Amino acid sequence: MSLARFGDTTKVDDQERICRELAAQLGWHVAEVYTDNSISAWNKRVKRPGWLAMLDAVDAGQINAIITYHGDRLTRQPRDLEKLIDLGENKGVRLASPTGTRNLGSRDDRAMLRVIAAFAVNESDAKSDRQKDQYARWRLKGRVVTGGRGGRMFGFDTDGVTHFPPNRCSLITRKEVVEPDIVRDVFARVLAGEAVRHIARELAAAGVTTTAGKRIHPLAVRRMIASPRYAGLMPDGESKAAWEPIVTRDDWETANALMTGNAYVLAPGHNARRYLLSGIARCGACGHPMQVLTGYTSPTSGRKVAARYGCLVMECRKVYRNVAHLDAYVTRRTVSRLNHPLNPAGRLPASPGVAAEIRALTEERAELEEMITDHTKGRLHLLLGRLDSVDARLAQLRELTAADAASRLTGRHTGIGEDEFGGLPLPVRRALVAACYTVVVLPASGRGPGFRTEDVQLTPR
Repeated sequence: MSLARFGDTTKVDDQERICRELAAQLGWHVAEVYTDNSISAWNKRVKRPGWLAMLDAVDAGQINAIITYHGDRLTRQPRDLEKLIDLGENKGVRLASPTGTRNLGSRDDRAMLRVIAAFAVNESDAKSDRQKDQYARWRLKGRVVTGGRGGRMFGFDTDGVTHFPPNRCSLITRKEVVEPDIVRDVFARVLAGEAVRHIARELAAAGVTTTAGKRIHPLAVRRMIASPRYAGLMPDGESKAAWEPIVTRDDWETANALMTGNAYVLAPGHNARRYLLSGIARCGACGHPMQVLTGYTSPTSGRKVAARYGCLVMECRKVYRNVAHLDAYVTRRTVSRLNHPLNPAGRLPASPGVAAEIRALTEERAELEEMITDHTKGRLHLLLGRLDSVDARLAQLRELTAADAASRLTGRHTGIGEDEFGGLPLPVRRALVAACYTVVVLPASGRGPGFRTEDVQLTPR
């Protein structure tokens, strides 16, 4: 037993003290202490580093006796006990605890250890059944296990229902804020088109930490967006929960769609975070995304060469455009599109359960892949057929959510002016351009200096 996730190992320390006292009484020298803190001996799926190291020491003949606080601290699975017996029965390894001593070389002692292990695993199974029954009763009342490495979910107290009280001081606003306010701010910024990494970086700079006290990171932000808990929903993303929502279901659906759909999965560019169209604009000759060649001064002629978007594919390299001119033109067209009367004001997702269905299908896909790997779990052609069906449905849903998310994003910026557009964070401007247009830069139609708008093809989305 331990409370390591709260930074408290008193219980484990007590066990070691008692075991050392017993070793002194028996006249045994303590060669090593093996501890698996906060790792259950009952769970078959976890590896216990201390346990494995101890088995290696037994096998190597480095230790000939083991003291444990109680038998179920050593093992709660008969198969683990058999490993220890196999390694130690011919080496005279002795076991001791405050309740007595055993010898792995004794047939009667081995039989008794097996009986004790059987009762231990039965008690663990009974405890698991009681917990499952409790969780089932909770689900009927709209409650779930709180979760979280710090004993709770961000924004909620340990009961999983109460919104967490003030505990953060923003370094930006210099005022105390509560975790639910941080959650609302994260969702608002995602809906405005900001990148997850940018949000996580600013939260970390403001001193916001996870419930485990660690620095906020992009994965934590993604998990926050994906969790239906913040919309007042159960894990299925459909059933109403017992707690009050922090954000609306519409906002959760749309933000989750932005993360799971393909609305803003832009083509990669090594400097995309610094330029408006890097990775978004595509070469009209080969179709590959364009990146930026930074400006420089020629060492021979002394002539200044401005920064350019260019196609960097070795077989092409036919299309280049001045960064400032192309950015200005696309910005004007995007702002004009956002001010057009036909620009949609943002519509609700086409299906209120789209995000939940995407998650369910993603989980089913992972299970199917596992079953395909294990040929004993079904007919391969049937599993492959089901996998194709799941992939097809996922593609439909992501296409649907992409259109809804783009509409919602552009609707939030209807009527914006060029100055206001220029004041938006770069990730938001990039997302707006990608939501409004497909940008294709064609090979130059004429020779000589100058920027020709007819060489830029903007196709409305």
